[in-house]
Amino acid sequence: MAEIIIIRDLRKEPKPIDMDIIRNNTRRLKAGLIALATEDTSYELADDHTSEPIKSMDDIIDISKYLIANKRYRDNMLFIVGINFGLRVSDLRLLRFSHLINEEFAFRDSFSVLEQKTSTTRKKRRNRSITINRAVIDAITLYLENASDVKLSDYMFRSESNRGCSSNKPIHRNSIDRVLKSIAKDLGLGNKMATHSMRKTFAYHQMVMSGNDPRKLLLLQKMFGHSTSAQTLDYIGITGEEIEEAYLKLNLGSETCNYLIDGDLLEREVLTA
Repeated sequence: MAEIIIIRDLRKEPKPIDMDIIRNNTRRLKAGLIALATEDTSYELADDHTSEPIKSMDDIIDISKYLIANKRYRDNMLFIVGINFGLRVSDLRLLRFSHLINEEFAFRDSFSVLEQKTSTTRKKRRNRSITINRAVIDAITLYLENASDVKLSDYMFRSESNRGCSSNKPIHRNSIDRVLKSIAKDLGLGNKMATHSMRKTFAYHQMVMSGNDPRKLLLLQKMFGHSTSAQTLDYIGITGEEIEEAYLKLNLGSETCNYLIDGDLLEREVLTA
């Protein structure tokens, strides 16, 4: 006898979980169900100094538009280069125009850097090759079109205090941190912005662009010098997302929104002919 396998989709319509509804609409209690605290309820937590990647493409574009609209071309160049190169701030701030532009005033296809941190921690010193993409070229060109007396030997991200002076010093990492935090505040972004946010944004969108390809994860692990792929996922922020989703989608004991109802499960029925 031949077996006929019929697969029926048990779902009438897909029911994706709307995280915003879960966080906002369904979490506010009706008035009078509970009173305000009458005792101190604070408790100890470890300090959280983590930074987050900018996960929304709309937020990335809005940041660039905001900086350009306010004629902050250096900061826009810093932001665009930072999220497209994925360098540590200690290496990013030391880039000169000559790294990216040759003596014929044309953009190079790529260039190499010896990252400061890995040059002292790795047994074998290795250069990291950086490819220059269209977004970076556009941001640098926009800066140069609105700047004056720029030399190939200049640091790309000169300290603002050196404007009008002959000194050529790179921006301090603390200044980069202040720039990013002020952007998040001005635009009302919910991200924990800090100097690592640009590097994490690079890695996060590399994974998204690849469809979470394991090979891309291994590439990022090698690129960042992490000992494990789990460390890379945690650094990017994907682990935190998955942990949050694991809690929100489970809903054991609920008849209206558990993982079976909202899932993509199929029923298999085997008929014998």
